[in-house]
Amino acid sequence: MKLRRPLAAVLLVLALVGGVAHARGQLQARQTSVDLIPGVRGGRLMLGNAGDSPVAAQIRVYRWTQDGNDDVLEPSNALTVSPPVVEIAGGADQLVRIVRNTDAAPAREETYRVVVDELPGDPAANQGSAVTVRMRYLIPVFVRAADPAPVALECRLGAAELTCSNRGGVAAQLGASRLIGQDGHDVQIIEGLLGYVLAGSSRRFPLDAAKLGSAAQWKQLEVRLNGQPAVLELSPAR
Repeated sequence: MKLRRPLAAVLLVLALVGGVAHARGQLQARQTSVDLIPGVRGGRLMLGNAGDSPVAAQIRVYRWTQDGNDDVLEPSNALTVSPPVVEIAGGADQLVRIVRNTDAAPAREETYRVVVDELPGDPAANQGSAVTVRMRYLIPVFVRAADPAPVALECRLGAAELTCSNRGGVAAQLGASRLIGQDGHDVQIIEGLLGYVLAGSSRRFPLDAAKLGSAAQWKQLEVRLNGQPAVLELSPAR
Protein backbone atom coordinates (compact mmCIF):
# COMPACT_ATOMS: atom_id res chain seq x y z
CA MET A 1 0.00 0.00 0.00
CA LYS A 2 1.07 3.59 -0.62
CA LEU A 3 0.88 6.28 2.05
CA ARG A 4 0.56 9.80 0.68
CA ARG A 5 1.04 11.70 3.95
CA PRO A 6 4.25 12.27 5.95
CA LEU A 7 5.05 9.39 8.32
CA ALA A 8 7.02 8.99 11.54
CA ALA A 9 5.26 7.56 14.48
CA VAL A 10 2.22 8.81 12.59
CA LEU A 11 -1.12 8.68 14.36
CA LEU A 12 -4.10 8.18 12.07
CA VAL A 13 -7.67 8.67 13.24
CA LEU A 14 -9.63 6.14 11.21
CA ALA A 15 -13.14 7.08 12.25
CA LEU A 16 -14.50 9.99 14.23
CA VAL A 17 -18.09 11.12 14.78
CA GLY A 18 -18.70 14.31 16.75
CA GLY A 19 -19.97 14.20 20.30
CA VAL A 20 -18.80 13.58 23.85
CA ALA A 21 -16.85 10.39 24.39
CA HIS A 22 -17.75 7.98 27.14
CA ALA A 23 -14.91 6.51 29.18
CA ARG A 24 -13.11 3.86 27.14
CA GLY A 25 -9.69 2.54 26.21
CA GLN A 26 -7.20 4.96 24.66
CA LEU A 27 -4.41 3.22 22.75
CA GLN A 28 -1.04 4.97 22.79
CA ALA A 29 2.45 4.27 21.42
CA ARG A 30 5.07 5.20 23.99
CA GLN A 31 7.90 5.73 21.46
CA THR A 32 8.38 7.11 17.96
CA SER A 33 10.79 4.57 16.45
CA VAL A 34 12.75 1.36 17.02
CA ASP A 35 16.49 1.08 16.25
CA LEU A 36 18.18 -2.29 15.77
CA ILE A 37 21.89 -1.55 15.79
CA PRO A 38 24.53 -3.91 14.32
CA GLY A 39 24.88 -7.07 16.37
CA VAL A 40 21.45 -6.70 17.99
CA ARG A 41 18.59 -8.85 16.66
CA GLY A 42 15.77 -7.67 18.87
CA GLY A 43 14.13 -4.50 20.07
CA ARG A 44 11.06 -3.49 22.00
CA LEU A 45 7.98 -1.36 21.47
CA MET A 46 5.93 -0.15 24.41
CA LEU A 47 2.20 0.38 23.99
CA GLY A 48 -0.08 1.90 26.58
CA ASN A 49 -3.72 2.46 27.43
CA ALA A 50 -4.52 5.92 28.76
CA GLY A 51 -8.19 5.09 29.21
CA ASP A 52 -10.03 3.24 31.94
CA SER A 53 -11.39 0.34 29.86
CA PRO A 54 -9.43 -2.45 28.14
CA VAL A 55 -8.28 -1.86 24.57
CA ALA A 56 -7.14 -4.47 22.03
CA ALA A 57 -4.66 -3.97 19.20
CA GLN A 58 -3.10 -5.91 16.35
CA ILE A 59 0.58 -5.44 15.46
CA ARG A 60 1.92 -6.18 11.95
CA VAL A 61 5.20 -5.63 10.08
CA TYR A 62 5.60 -4.00 6.66
CA ARG A 63 8.72 -3.47 4.58
CA TRP A 64 9.07 0.28 3.98
CA THR A 65 10.49 1.61 0.72
CA GLN A 66 10.02 4.74 -1.40
CA ASP A 67 9.20 4.94 -5.10
CA GLY A 68 10.29 8.54 -5.64
CA ASN A 69 6.85 9.95 -4.93
CA ASP A 70 5.42 8.11 -1.95
CA ASP A 71 6.15 5.77 0.92
CA VAL A 72 5.34 2.17 -0.02
CA LEU A 73 4.50 -0.49 2.58
CA GLU A 74 4.46 -4.21 1.78
CA PRO A 75 3.80 -7.08 4.21
CA SER A 76 7.04 -8.64 5.43
CA ASN A 77 8.11 -11.64 7.50
CA ALA A 78 11.65 -10.33 8.00
CA LEU A 79 10.70 -9.29 11.54
CA THR A 80 8.57 -11.07 14.10
CA VAL A 81 6.44 -9.21 16.62
CA SER A 82 5.42 -10.91 19.84
CA PRO A 83 2.64 -10.85 20.78
CA PRO A 84 0.93 -9.97 17.49
CA VAL A 85 -2.38 -9.24 19.25
CA VAL A 86 -2.67 -7.63 22.67
CA GLU A 87 -5.32 -6.55 25.12
CA ILE A 88 -4.20 -3.77 27.45
CA ALA A 89 -6.03 -3.05 30.68
CA GLY A 90 -7.00 0.49 31.54
CA GLY A 91 -3.98 2.50 32.71
CA ALA A 92 -1.56 -0.32 31.87
CA ASP A 93 1.37 -0.79 29.47
CA GLN A 94 2.19 -3.69 27.13
CA LEU A 95 5.65 -4.66 25.90
CA VAL A 96 5.88 -5.90 22.30
CA ARG A 97 9.12 -7.55 21.21
CA ILE A 98 10.46 -7.07 17.68
CA VAL A 99 13.00 -9.64 16.48
CA ARG A 100 14.87 -10.07 13.20
CA ASN A 101 14.46 -13.52 11.67
CA THR A 102 18.12 -13.77 10.63
CA ASP A 103 21.50 -13.36 12.30
CA ALA A 104 23.11 -12.03 9.11
CA ALA A 105 24.11 -8.38 9.24
CA PRO A 106 22.37 -6.30 6.55
CA ALA A 107 24.59 -5.07 3.73
CA ARG A 108 22.68 -1.79 3.80
CA GLU A 109 20.18 -0.19 6.14
CA GLU A 110 16.77 -1.89 6.14
CA THR A 111 13.57 -0.03 6.97
CA TYR A 112 10.21 -1.27 8.18
CA ARG A 113 7.00 0.03 9.68
CA VAL A 114 5.32 -1.68 12.58
CA VAL A 115 1.61 -0.94 12.13
CA VAL A 116 -0.44 -0.96 15.32
CA ASP A 117 -4.20 -1.03 14.74
CA GLU A 118 -6.76 -0.66 17.48
CA LEU A 119 -9.29 -3.49 17.23
CA PRO A 120 -13.04 -2.96 17.59
CA GLY A 121 -14.28 -3.27 21.15
CA ASP A 122 -17.39 -4.99 22.41
CA PRO A 123 -20.31 -3.39 20.50
CA ALA A 124 -22.58 -3.84 23.53
CA ALA A 125 -20.15 -1.87 25.69
CA ASN A 126 -20.25 1.00 23.23
CA GLN A 127 -24.02 1.34 23.01
CA GLY A 128 -25.05 4.93 23.62
CA SER A 129 -21.54 6.25 22.96
CA ALA A 130 -21.52 9.32 20.72
CA VAL A 131 -17.93 8.78 19.59
CA THR A 132 -16.21 5.83 17.97
CA VAL A 133 -12.48 6.28 17.43
CA ARG A 134 -10.06 3.66 16.15
CA MET A 135 -6.37 4.47 16.17
CA ARG A 136 -3.51 3.46 13.92
CA TYR A 137 0.18 4.02 14.66
CA LEU A 138 2.95 3.50 12.11
CA ILE A 139 6.24 3.09 13.94
CA PRO A 140 9.52 3.25 11.94
CA VAL A 141 11.94 0.37 12.51
CA PHE A 142 15.54 0.82 11.33
CA VAL A 143 17.85 -2.18 10.98
CA ARG A 144 21.20 -0.41 10.89
CA ALA A 145 24.15 -1.48 8.77
CA ALA A 146 27.71 -1.41 10.05
CA ASP A 147 29.73 1.68 9.05
CA PRO A 148 27.12 3.20 6.73
CA ALA A 149 27.82 6.24 4.59
CA PRO A 150 26.39 9.37 6.25
CA VAL A 151 23.26 11.11 5.00
CA ALA A 152 23.92 12.80 1.64
CA LEU A 153 20.84 14.84 0.86
CA GLU A 154 20.09 16.87 -2.25
CA CYS A 155 16.84 18.84 -2.47
CA ARG A 156 15.22 20.82 -5.26
CA LEU A 157 11.97 22.77 -5.62
CA GLY A 158 9.37 22.30 -8.30
CA ALA A 159 6.21 24.26 -8.98
CA ALA A 160 4.49 22.97 -5.85
CA GLU A 161 6.75 20.30 -4.39
CA LEU A 162 10.05 19.63 -2.69
CA THR A 163 11.98 16.61 -3.95
CA CYS A 164 14.85 15.24 -1.88
CA SER A 165 17.29 12.44 -2.76
CA ASN A 166 19.48 10.68 -0.22
CA ARG A 167 22.65 9.10 -1.62
CA GLY A 168 23.86 8.16 1.85
CA GLY A 169 23.46 4.95 3.82
CA VAL A 170 21.29 6.30 6.65
CA ALA A 171 17.67 7.43 6.51
CA ALA A 172 17.16 11.19 6.75
CA GLN A 173 14.39 12.45 9.01
CA LEU A 174 13.25 15.93 7.97
CA GLY A 175 11.66 17.89 10.78
CA ALA A 176 10.69 21.56 11.09
CA SER A 177 11.50 23.17 7.76
CA ARG A 178 11.57 26.60 6.17
CA LEU A 179 12.68 28.05 2.86
CA ILE A 180 15.18 30.93 2.67
CA GLY A 181 14.85 33.28 -0.28
CA GLN A 182 17.49 34.90 -2.46
CA ASP A 183 16.73 38.20 -0.70
CA GLY A 184 16.86 36.66 2.79
CA HIS A 185 13.15 36.42 3.51
CA ASP A 186 11.78 33.05 4.61
CA VAL A 187 8.60 31.01 4.68
CA GLN A 188 7.81 28.09 6.94
CA ILE A 189 6.96 24.76 5.30
CA ILE A 190 6.06 22.84 8.45
CA GLU A 191 6.57 23.14 12.20
CA GLY A 192 6.69 19.43 12.96
CA LEU A 193 7.71 16.38 10.95
CA LEU A 194 7.97 16.73 7.17
CA GLY A 195 8.91 13.09 6.60
CA TYR A 196 11.75 10.70 5.84
CA VAL A 197 14.04 10.17 2.88
CA LEU A 198 15.34 6.63 3.13
CA ALA A 199 18.91 5.61 2.32
CA GLY A 200 19.45 5.42 -1.43
CA SER A 201 15.96 6.76 -2.13
CA SER A 202 14.08 9.86 -3.23
CA ARG A 203 10.88 11.32 -1.81
CA ARG A 204 8.55 14.05 -3.05
CA PHE A 205 6.80 16.35 -0.56
CA PRO A 206 3.83 18.36 -1.91
CA LEU A 207 3.85 22.03 -0.88
CA ASP A 208 1.35 24.87 -0.82
CA ALA A 209 1.79 26.50 -4.25
CA ALA A 210 0.29 29.80 -3.08
CA LYS A 211 2.80 30.01 -0.23
CA LEU A 212 5.70 28.86 -2.39
CA GLY A 213 5.32 31.27 -5.31
CA SER A 214 8.16 31.10 -7.83
CA ALA A 215 10.57 28.24 -7.12
CA ALA A 216 13.46 30.31 -8.46
CA GLN A 217 13.27 32.79 -5.56
CA TRP A 218 14.38 30.21 -2.97
CA LYS A 219 18.02 29.30 -2.38
CA GLN A 220 18.19 27.30 0.87
CA LEU A 221 16.25 24.85 3.01
CA GLU A 222 16.58 25.18 6.79
CA VAL A 223 15.59 21.88 8.36
CA ARG A 224 15.91 19.70 11.44
CA LEU A 225 17.85 16.82 9.92
CA ASN A 226 17.85 13.73 12.14
CA GLY A 227 17.18 16.02 15.08
CA GLN A 228 19.95 18.53 14.31
CA PRO A 229 19.66 21.95 12.61
CA ALA A 230 20.96 21.97 9.04
CA VAL A 231 21.00 24.33 6.07
CA LEU A 232 20.86 22.78 2.60
CA GLU A 233 21.58 24.63 -0.63
CA LEU A 234 18.74 23.97 -3.04
CA SER A 235 19.72 22.47 -6.37
CA PRO A 236 18.44 24.17 -9.54
CA ALA A 237 15.01 23.03 -10.67
CA ARG A 238 15.06 20.57 -13.60
